[in-house]
Amino acid sequence: MFPEAEYFQPGDDISWLVRRFEVISYNSDKGIKDKFVPREDASIVFHFGNLPQILTPVVQMLPHFFIAPLCPTANSITISGQLDCLVASCKPTVLSRILGISIKAGSSLYIPLPKVFHQLWKEMKTGETPENRIKTISAFFKSLSPYKYVPDETDIIYDSILQKGINTPLSDIISEMEVSERTIQRRFRDRLGVSPKMLIRIMRINYLWDTISSGGRIDYQDLVFLGNYFDQTHLIKDFKSITGETPDSFFKRNLSLVKILSGK
Repeated sequence: MFPEAEYFQPGDDISWLVRRFEVISYNSDKGIKDKFVPREDASIVFHFGNLPQILTPVVQMLPHFFIAPLCPTANSITISGQLDCLVASCKPTVLSRILGISIKAGSSLYIPLPKVFHQLWKEMKTGETPENRIKTISAFFKSLSPYKYVPDETDIIYDSILQKGINTPLSDIISEMEVSERTIQRRFRDRLGVSPKMLIRIMRINYLWDTISSGGRIDYQDLVFLGNYFDQTHLIKDFKSITGETPDSFFKRNLSLVKILSGK
C-alpha cells in the first residue's frame, strides 16, 4: 500500500510564490520507506497526523511544520500510521525574501519556520479538507505581499537558470546580468541554500527523471546527451551523488513511492 497524493494549482494571487500544492495521505501501521530526491524549489511542509522520520544522514523526527530547502543529496524517509500532509512548493528566492530568513540548509534537513506559522498550522488543522486548508494558507501568503510582488535581481537570475540552465553554460547566463559571479554565489547560498552550479546539477537529474520512463532499457548515451553531461562517467558520478543510486538502478526499480515523496 502506497500513500495517496493529490495536486492543486495555486490561485493567480499567490502564483508569484507558490508553484503547486501537494496533499499526501497514508493510513497503515505498516511502515514504508524510500527517499526524497532533491528538487529545484523549496517547500513549506505541514504535518497534521503522524510525523515521518528521517533515516539519513541522522535519524530524526520531522516537526509539524518546516521549510524543506534545496538539498544536494537524497535523504531516506520512513512513514507509518496516519499521515496527513500538505506541501506548498515555493519559489525559494521569493520565500526567503518575504520571510526575511536564510534558507541555507547546511547540515540541517529542514529550516524552522517563524512562530506565526504555529497559529496558521492550528487553523489549517481544523480545516480538515485540502480545499479549506489551501484557502487558509493562500490567504496567509497573500497577506505577506498585499501588493503585487516585484521580483528582484536574485529572483530574475534564479528564473533565468531554470529556463536555460540545462543547455546553457552558467557563465553565459551570469554574463547577461550586471552582477559579479561572487555576488550571485553569496546571494544564492542565503536565498536558495545552494550554489548556482548545484542548482543546475539538481535540475539535470529531475529533467532526466521527467524524460526517461522507469523500467525500460537505460541508454547511457541518450542520458548523457539529454542532460548535457561531458560523458558517461560524469553522468553516473553526478546522478549517484544526488540520488544515491546509479541511473540504471534508479530507473529500473519501482519509483511509485519516491515519486510521491519527491513531489513528482
